[in-house]
Amino acid sequence: MPVLYVAGVSISDNIKDIPEKTLSIIKKCSVAVGEERKVSLKLLNAAASSAELYLINEHTEDSQRYEILKAVEQAEYSVFFSDAGTPCISDPDYKFISICRDKGIIIKSLPGPSSITAAISVSGINAKTFFFAGFPPREKEKRKKFFENIEKSNITHVFMERPYALSATLKDMLFFKRKISISLNLGCEDEVTYYDYPNKLLEKLDGIKAPFVAVIAGIKKI
Repeated sequence: MPVLYVAGVSISDNIKDIPEKTLSIIKKCSVAVGEERKVSLKLLNAAASSAELYLINEHTEDSQRYEILKAVEQAEYSVFFSDAGTPCISDPDYKFISICRDKGIIIKSLPGPSSITAAISVSGINAKTFFFAGFPPREKEKRKKFFENIEKSNITHVFMERPYALSATLKDMLFFKRKISISLNLGCEDEVTYYDYPNKLLEKLDGIKAPFVAVIAGIKKI
């Protein structure tokens, strides 16, 4: 029965952060499914892998997923990874895992880093219970509602946003009445976490473009 490994990889840009076990499993796979060609080839080269590479990202159609499925079905071992962190959590592609599962392919995890838990761990915010909100909507009214729901919630929230949207996100959060945690470049040498009110963070970070994760504590019940 074919086996598909779902591999978590480094959230930094350093291939050396990836465990030897993960690299050795990638090396034995004859099919690899990545997110972006340049990053995927860098990982395959680090693993000395000659796997045939396929790509899945936000533009992938179901017809393409089924074509990749055929390759996985014909291979003894395949591996699926995203550009950074653990696949299928905001990154692609739970749909592909679902169709593989439904076809009887054995799915196995290769646990790795997650920027979600990394951001929580350095935030100093209570996250015994938390809600991962994914990415904020782009449409204006839906985006506004997204932040309003977080601001009034009593549960810790975590969300990601695109690197170029840091300033815009802080502007969207100016009405917040409590401090928030913003972690930039998690896992990299220049990683930094700020904890302050959105207006203060905007003064420091306006115009900066970097991958980031936000953590916001819930409102304490009176």
